Amino acid sequence: MKNRTIGILGASGQVGRGAVETMLGSAEFPIVLGGRNPEKLREQYRRAEPRAVFMHVDVYDSESLRRFTGSCDVVINCAGPSKQVLDRVASACLEHGVHYVDVSGDEHLYKRLRSANREIEEKRLTFLVSAGVYPGLSEMFPAYVAETGLDEVELLELFFAGNGGFSLNAAYDIVCSIQEDTGRGMMYGKNGEASKMDRPFPRSYPLPPPAGERNVYPVLHDEFLSIARSRRFREAMFYNTYPDNAILNKFMTIKALELYKTEEQKLASARMLVEQFGAYKQPAQAYSMFHLLAEGRKDGKPLRLGATLLYNNDWNTLSGMVAANAARLVLEDGGRAPGCKYAAEGVSPVNMMNVLGEQDVHLAHSVMEARAGVNHERT
Repeated sequence: MKNRTIGILGASGQVGRGAVETMLGSAEFPIVLGGRNPEKLREQYRRAEPRAVFMHVDVYDSESLRRFTGSCDVVINCAGPSKQVLDRVASACLEHGVHYVDVSGDEHLYKRLRSANREIEEKRLTFLVSAGVYPGLSEMFPAYVAETGLDEVELLELFFAGNGGFSLNAAYDIVCSIQEDTGRGMMYGKNGEASKMDRPFPRSYPLPPPAGERNVYPVLHDEFLSIARSRRFREAMFYNTYPDNAILNKFMTIKALELYKTEEQKLASARMLVEQFGAYKQPAQAYSMFHLLAEGRKDGKPLRLGATLLYNNDWNTLSGMVAANAARLVLEDGGRAPGCKYAAEGVSPVNMMNVLGEQDVHLAHSVMEARAGVNHERT
């Protein structure tokens, strides 16, 4: 296992740094760091030598991409924007028989790669899409809570909050997602299907510290719906949260005015989002949080369960950590469950939570037993 090599693309960005630092701090795998300026990478990661090899790679140059993927056993793709990179890196990995982990990608890339799923399976490869925080951890966390705390889930509500910023590439991807309507507002999962919000939901919610009171907006992505369907959550809601409505209004303005029809409009909208998120970013108080509420049954008993996942750093760093750990778990699995999958379905949520718990990601939970109309709290 120690001889298996992990390649990381986009290592100079904040997400990529999270992946590199996770690999350097928690595993002995050799790593190959690829980018258009390998000397800059070498300077950035001097402490990684001699474990690390630095290679020139341009994801838009097929020959350099083939050389890079051919030197790896699994590739973590943190390069972006994913809406432009598309399946270039994944296709090179498939050609060389290399496992693939994409920190973003979402359902757009997933659908592209599913068309090659037979070849991926025949080569005993695992291709993971959406292996970041949101989507990614936003599905792994509720799957973990359900697997360890409940036999049946009647109702699940998941809130996401954080204090961090976006790179221009990430903001560009968000604008493209608004254009494609991949995140459907005012929708939730009901009996495994997408449904318009037809039940009461909180317009604001008091989250645990450091988030506090946040404005709430329900949104449904295919990844979240997929995990709700596979885990048989009867009703499942995901809420993005905001310190106030200014950011949400920016999203709605981009959608309503269709500020994405040309490349110039997409870039201008992306810059607007970067600026808006930057106004709230406070590096000294960066955090990423998921707060979950669920109702269901365990051993035949009705339960109400609450759980909070907190990482006291930026969500970009956490995305890199999730992707790096997903790559480790893929290698440890040895291709026993091949195919193209969303990350939450391709790695064990329990194993992911266990390794994140060793890397300063904090989990807290409480269980309320409903007996004869009286709730008893357990921690």
